[in-house]
Amino acid sequence: MTQAVIVSTARTPLAKSWKGAFNMTHGATLGGHAVQHAIQRAGIDAAEVDDVIMGCANPE
Repeated sequence: MTQAVIVSTARTPLAKSWKGAFNMTHGATLGGHAVQHAIQRAGIDAAEVDDVIMGCANPE
C-alpha cells in the first residue's frame, strides 16, 4: 500500500449501558456492523479494504 485514504466512517450506538438495548451484545459484533455499513456507505467492494482502524473513546 502506497497511499492511505479515509473513504467512510460509521459508529456504534451508545447502547452498552446497563439498561441499553445492546448491553449483552459483544463489542466486536457492534463493530462489525459499523464496518459493514461504512463500506456500504462508501459504495466500495469489501475486498478492496486492506485495513480498518477502530478506536474507543469511552473504554469500559
